[in-house]
Amino acid sequence: MDPLYKAFGWLLALFYSAIPNLGVSIILLTILVMLILFPLTAKQAKSMLAMQRVQPEIKRLQAKYKNDRQKLNEEMMKFYKENQINPLAGCLPLVVQLPVFFALYRTLRSPYKYVPLDSKLFNAFCHPAKTVAACAHLPSGVHHLKFLSLDLALKPTQVHGFANALPYYVLVALVILTGYLQSKQTSRNQPAGGNPQMAMVGKIMPVFFGVICLEFPAGLALYFFVSNLWRVGQQEVILRKIAHPDKLPPLKTSIPTDEVIEVEPGGKKPGGFLDRLLNPPTQPGNGKAGAGKASSSGNGKGGTPNPKSPAAKPPAAKAPGAKRPPQGQQRRRKRRR
Repeated sequence: MDPLYKAFGWLLALFYSAIPNLGVSIILLTILVMLILFPLTAKQAKSMLAMQRVQPEIKRLQAKYKNDRQKLNEEMMKFYKENQINPLAGCLPLVVQLPVFFALYRTLRSPYKYVPLDSKLFNAFCHPAKTVAACAHLPSGVHHLKFLSLDLALKPTQVHGFANALPYYVLVALVILTGYLQSKQTSRNQPAGGNPQMAMVGKIMPVFFGVICLEFPAGLALYFFVSNLWRVGQQEVILRKIAHPDKLPPLKTSIPTDEVIEVEPGGKKPGGFLDRLLNPPTQPGNGKAGAGKASSSGNGKGGTPNPKSPAAKPPAAKAPGAKRPPQGQQRRRKRRR
């Protein structure tokens, strides 16, 4: 990975030589990397949208062949082939992009280690040192470069004073906001009854990135913000121009559209810890109230009768051949009582 680090460092120094501002150089480098990776990102987004689009048909197949696993696999493979969908098509672009993003992150975390020694950027970081080792042992440390009053080498938690720390926390809030907008874009075309776990992850990840930005230098937070903002615009282009539902051919399926198949509703299965934390189960009532109702129903003084108690049982019906006593005997029995 070292050659990739040095390549990013060389590009960062190149942008700095044209515009001597580290923040602008980070923005230009992030945009350049996103442009180079656009074909892979577009392919990954199209694959993801295609899988979201076919989820209702997949659920119908699973409901129809739920008792025949082999037949279900055959029908699903046939369905993917007829509609020219590869379920793994979105994984390969992601695997290729991860090393690039990790290298970019590593370069921006300590840029003075990877920029050319004879560049203006290295001189701005390490003057009067001439090597990386000498730069690391400067009495005053590596020189801090600023962008819009932000010291890009400082973490938000290292800045003291409300007025001084406010721009850093605004940048962290922008990282969370753009991540949330990106998540909403992804789930916009998702059919009803989708995967609730993925929806939950989409809500948690922007907050997670915002929290880790509190412990990262502001230069990295700027990179996260620019990359999120770029992805929002990129996904909008893909959703409107490339993978719009009106521009896609109709799905081919072996199940007739008029065939009624009962599909189990999604989102009803019990989830893990996060699902229970964000969606706590509703309690039907207090145990004491239930006990009070039960006691009042069995004492004959009022309340709703308990269907399980003996008093709630209907009276036994008389046999069809039983004779009623004469009316005179009935009156005598009443008088005796």
